[in-house]
Amino acid sequence: MARRPGELRLRPAPEAVALVGMRLLDAARAAAGRLSDPDDAEALHDFRVALRRLRTLLRSFRDEVGDIVPKKLQRRLRDVARSTGPGRDAEVQLAWIQAHKPELGGSPRPGVPWFIARLEGRRDRAYTSIREDGPPEFRQLERRIRRALNRALTDTTPGRPALAAATGRLLRAHVTELELELETARATRDEAAIHRARIALKRLRYLLEPLQGDGLTEASIIDRLKQLQDLLGELHDLHALAGELGDASADAAAERARRQHDAAVRAPRVTVRRPARPAPGSAGLMALARLAAQWEERLFARLANEWLQDALPALLQDVTRWGETLAVPILVHRPRSKAAPTRRSATRPARAE
Repeated sequence: MARRPGELRLRPAPEAVALVGMRLLDAARAAAGRLSDPDDAEALHDFRVALRRLRTLLRSFRDEVGDIVPKKLQRRLRDVARSTGPGRDAEVQLAWIQAHKPELGGSPRPGVPWFIARLEGRRDRAYTSIREDGPPEFRQLERRIRRALNRALTDTTPGRPALAAATGRLLRAHVTELELELETARATRDEAAIHRARIALKRLRYLLEPLQGDGLTEASIIDRLKQLQDLLGELHDLHALAGELGDASADAAAERARRQHDAAVRAPRVTVRRPARPAPGSAGLMALARLAAQWEERLFARLANEWLQDALPALLQDVTRWGETLAVPILVHRPRSKAAPTRRSATRPARAE
């Protein structure tokens, strides 16, 4: 398998895509094997990233490679990836609350322990489902996808573009998309635009990383793309947390009403011992919602002041230059095969050429 970026970029796009796809399948398989370990906190994240990169690869190079992996298999791959979302979202939200809990004050706010228990239950149920269903489903898909990629490796159809040229063409479209989405986000602060910009940025980075060499310029571009992606990811996570808090507030009110109803209709002399559960209070949920909104304001200020004004135009200019370099046709000189020596007369010297 080719691993050097310089060698990979020279290969025909179908062959190069198949090589990168094989590598991603290997990473997904390794991560899937770790999902059964409850102490491995990164297994689900690594599994999701490998699947997401593979889906982006197959979708991005569709014009060059066609449906080397049939659309039905790609849809099943999408479904496996989406099934991991609820568990990962709950995990991220729990980590954010634990990190920012001191900002709520010393004593626990009513409703916060209830909300944490709610997220923990969702995370645990999702992990149970993923561990039971995810690896078997992925193993079936992996075998079929690997066979399809192997067929692409043996495709000798002439006239296929090199991976570098194909990537250069794609980069122009991705840069334009990212600029439009971030401009929309700047003007409207639309959550959907921020989410779309994050996805566009992620796809842009995924296109470039397989071709990254040892140069400092390329490493700097990848690092800056990752920094901006992380910032947009934090904003997206806060948007998701705000939505979850809104749903939880409505559910907490309904649960309080049910508890009050049960207490009202229960016979006074009958004592029913129930396991202690956190109370579904609203004060803590409102405090969490205010805190999340404050952090959203800070992060958007960073996006506007640190990125959208100066850093982003310079970054996209560097990406465009890299894309122009990749799009330049590359000529591969192959050594001529040595011809059989010509028999010459011993009495007649060879003519100088």
